[in-house]
Amino acid sequence: MELTTTYQSGLSAIPGYRDVVLGVALEQSKYVGVDGMRLHIGGETHNASSFFDREGLSSGTGELLINPRTATASIFPGGTEQHAFFDRSRMAEYFFSADLIHSGSYSYGGPFSGKAKVRDVQVPTEVDSRLAAGDTFVLSAKSQSRPRPPDALVEAFESNDYARLGRRKITPADLKAIQAICEEVGALGEQLVLNHERKRLRDLGHVSAASLVERISLRSVGEGYDICSYEDDGRTRRLIEVKATVGDGWVVDFSAREWQAAQSYGSKYYVARVRRVRTDPELLFFKDPFRLESTGLIKLTPSGWRLDLAQAV
Repeated sequence: MELTTTYQSGLSAIPGYRDVVLGVALEQSKYVGVDGMRLHIGGETHNASSFFDREGLSSGTGELLINPRTATASIFPGGTEQHAFFDRSRMAEYFFSADLIHSGSYSYGGPFSGKAKVRDVQVPTEVDSRLAAGDTFVLSAKSQSRPRPPDALVEAFESNDYARLGRRKITPADLKAIQAICEEVGALGEQLVLNHERKRLRDLGHVSAASLVERISLRSVGEGYDICSYEDDGRTRRLIEVKATVGDGWVVDFSAREWQAAQSYGSKYYVARVRRVRTDPELLFFKDPFRLESTGLIKLTPSGWRLDLAQAV
């Protein structure tokens, strides 16, 4: 994304307004939100352009994907810039939560969160003259925040704790909200692990390998793992299945495909458990979970396998 005019090269700030920098991928009908702080750099070359990971354009319809990207500009703490990928159904959410998104602290659930209903508008169209003057166009709507089920209920759903779920009267709308939050929890966990792996490799001096770390789950959901990274040598593949939770739980469930991948890849396969993903994330990595089958820590369930990682620490 080319940014060739900044505040250091003649661009004028408008008092009372926030900076929003959007790229548009016309073919995919996607927007790429870039940190507005880029408008404060550029220097003599006036170049504040930003590269982004193509994998972000693979996000599904109605998704808001936040992807960390290594940045050389010293203006970004830790050398990481957060990019947001979304379509028009999440644009209002992006506008209202951009600061949190680009600081890396957004955990979804802000104003206008979730996929919004959108409709096509014929162009050109007419708007009320009171809402448009000069370069200013005012959009208004009633602020909406998605109802948030208690974390305890979300955690029960994550762990398939049907006994606890059965004690609650859950409506179809409640179930839909819980499922949406679980999807976002999974996405947050994968983003945290992706960022961790890229930073780990950069710190080891493997900058090229860090740039190749990929969130496989964005383009294929049947691989049995979510992230392809590399070991400390920068060459050996490290395949990571991410299991995230809003709580402190240690019990994780594997699908048949995930357990098959764990068996096939052996020591190259890891489980990354991300606890308290919304509030105080803690990442723990477990290598070769299949080897634990002989220890009795694995239980067969109707949908796959269940592993208590607390006993594997």
